[in-house]
Amino acid sequence: MRGWLLMLACVAMTGCTLGVQYPYSEVAEQRLLGQVLAGTRVPDGEDIMYLSPAFESQLHQRIDRSWPAPQRLAELRKFLFADDELDIRYHSGVTRTAMETYAARSGNCLSLTNLFVVSARSLGINAYFQQVDIRPSWGQQGSLTIRYEHVVAAGHLPNGLRYVVDFLPDAVFDEFDTLPSADRDALSMFFSNKGAEQLLKGDQMGAIHYLQQAVRLSPDSSSAWTNMGAAQRRAGNLELAEFSYLHALQRSQQNLSALNNLAALYDAQGRVHDAEKITKRVQRYRRRNPYYQFLLANRFFDAGQFLEAEVLLQAAIRLKDDDPSFYRALALTYAQLGDERQARQMRQRANRLGGSDPVALDPGLSHRFRVDRSDPNEGAIARIQNRSQ
Repeated sequence: MRGWLLMLACVAMTGCTLGVQYPYSEVAEQRLLGQVLAGTRVPDGEDIMYLSPAFESQLHQRIDRSWPAPQRLAELRKFLFADDELDIRYHSGVTRTAMETYAARSGNCLSLTNLFVVSARSLGINAYFQQVDIRPSWGQQGSLTIRYEHVVAAGHLPNGLRYVVDFLPDAVFDEFDTLPSADRDALSMFFSNKGAEQLLKGDQMGAIHYLQQAVRLSPDSSSAWTNMGAAQRRAGNLELAEFSYLHALQRSQQNLSALNNLAALYDAQGRVHDAEKITKRVQRYRRRNPYYQFLLANRFFDAGQFLEAEVLLQAAIRLKDDDPSFYRALALTYAQLGDERQARQMRQRANRLGGSDPVALDPGLSHRFRVDRSDPNEGAIARIQNRSQ
């Protein structure tokens, strides 16, 4: 499982500026912030990133810190993930601490990244969390729609190479061109995930507790504030929900998920004029967003409405004609409609476009591994971050 961005309806993010007014005075903002964050403290992350003495002993018996860094890195990957050693596997489930992941022998991408990063640091290997952009994807549970985010492990080796360990085999992402994520941001994502999981269970107060930790750790996280808005709305705290969504938009004017949730909130409150203004804006972005068309097409496909799915997939391709996943979905749709000739043509187009990450799964290790030449300045930033963590 990737990072969760909960919403009651969703659209993908774009580069457009939304320009939503932030109506709060400084006094009002401080009052509402105090209510949203009441009773919380900033966690130190020790429990989440903790390695037990028994595990560290096992780790250091298996891998000698005196070995060259590339050898330590290769052996760590085998130790944790090889099927004849610990055989820890990716599984889309609950978000776990490092030791919970070790005990369960499975975890989502954030759980596995957490265990890998702290284990690598214990061996003296430079390692950090790295959030990456992936092609937009969503899931649905009841009335909640989830937009996924992704995190990988990365680091720098003494030979000037940067490595990346990715635990989500089906993710397709661009080059890693952003700075390393601070530990606090990774911990914030951990608590945001836990909050989302509680909200999916129907535990609004438990969700709010976790999300308080998330926004305290990373106050500028627009995603965490969007999740907070969803939790506050489910708990019936409509003023705090509105504040959280608007706070999310203050952090990122490109967060269309927060905007769409805000429109749904206004509609539920009977604020028809406010809701319509936002809804019209959202609809314009939806029409221009190929991935939203793709999301709707998948829903129609799952419901057996293949003609509707075809129309939406064709619309997605008109907006973005170089994504092979659109053609693969259209091939499946044509197959369901009994048009094998069209299905074959769509498969051929998808194959010509490719689209799979050039780094394949390592046999028996359930993750992808890549190295490339790194920017020396980026490496210096990463080393400074590791010393300050």
